[in-house]
Amino acid sequence: MKLTRRTFITSAAAMATIVAKPAILRAAEPLMFGFLPGNSIHWIADVLVEKGFLKDVGFDLQFSTMQSSPQSIQWAVAGAYQIAASQPEPFIAAVERGADSLAAISAPMNRADWVLNGAPGITSVKDLKGKTIGVSALRNSEVWLTTQLLEKAGLNKGEYDFIVAGTSPAKVIALQKGAIAAAVMFQPSAELAITQGLAALAYYGNLRAYPPTLYVVNKEWAAKGDAGKRVAHALGRGHAWLWDPNNRAEATQILSKYTKREQPIVDAVYEDYFVKGKIYSKAGEIELDGLDRALADMASDGELIKVPAPPATKYVLDRSLGGLAR
Repeated sequence: MKLTRRTFITSAAAMATIVAKPAILRAAEPLMFGFLPGNSIHWIADVLVEKGFLKDVGFDLQFSTMQSSPQSIQWAVAGAYQIAASQPEPFIAAVERGADSLAAISAPMNRADWVLNGAPGITSVKDLKGKTIGVSALRNSEVWLTTQLLEKAGLNKGEYDFIVAGTSPAKVIALQKGAIAAAVMFQPSAELAITQGLAALAYYGNLRAYPPTLYVVNKEWAAKGDAGKRVAHALGRGHAWLWDPNNRAEATQILSKYTKREQPIVDAVYEDYFVKGKIYSKAGEIELDGLDRALADMASDGELIKVPAPPATKYVLDRSLGGLAR
């Protein structure tokens, strides 16, 4: 696993803040953040790396490109990640199997930024009747939310099929070859697919609140030295910075750097997140109603938890430790 150490230059204003708060004048603590820089949902993580907001609260930030949500959670359980990005399902599964030291501290967004892209010749959701849709797994929120989306368009269960098609790049290849009729695409791959002629059939951000990704920490680590509270402060500062329209040019440059996508692609993502769709989290808070809905879907599926689903608060870090929830 390749790790990259980032060195930050603290501005005079930030230094003044530190001087004003002697409690955070301490030796920098190592903090490993596991996330996937190629997915724009982690824009906040990119900003924390680039702007030094975690260093300003006493952390020596390093980041690791995670391979999958289950792997990220495994590293969090082992203590190798202090902050681990994960889809809700692997995280909930870990807690239910005994990793109750883990808790979600934040959500970068509470509505899915996914796009349902169609293969060449597929121009509407109704064209998917009798067709196959590519997803990354068969028992997760991609399937559950897509089912709800198709039902709204008049397609019922049994009138289409799902198939595991891998990551977004693999889905694009399958779409171009006509192996599947549509695929659930994450950003910025979805915008790239659109530029390649793969139509956007539907946007998931229009559906109900439902956090596609959570940031997970260890409760004991969060309690020690107010680590959780300091992380929460940095996250809130980062989200506020992203939402400031004066920072748009720098923010899109940062996203372009980490996703390795062209400026027009990241500009389109910015519009969706902060201007038109406004689906990015304002402060990094987890919407408990949305997480409750995700848990209800998991309970209905029956593999991870059973009906009735536990309340979302079971899995969220307590506010006294820095948990961001509402």
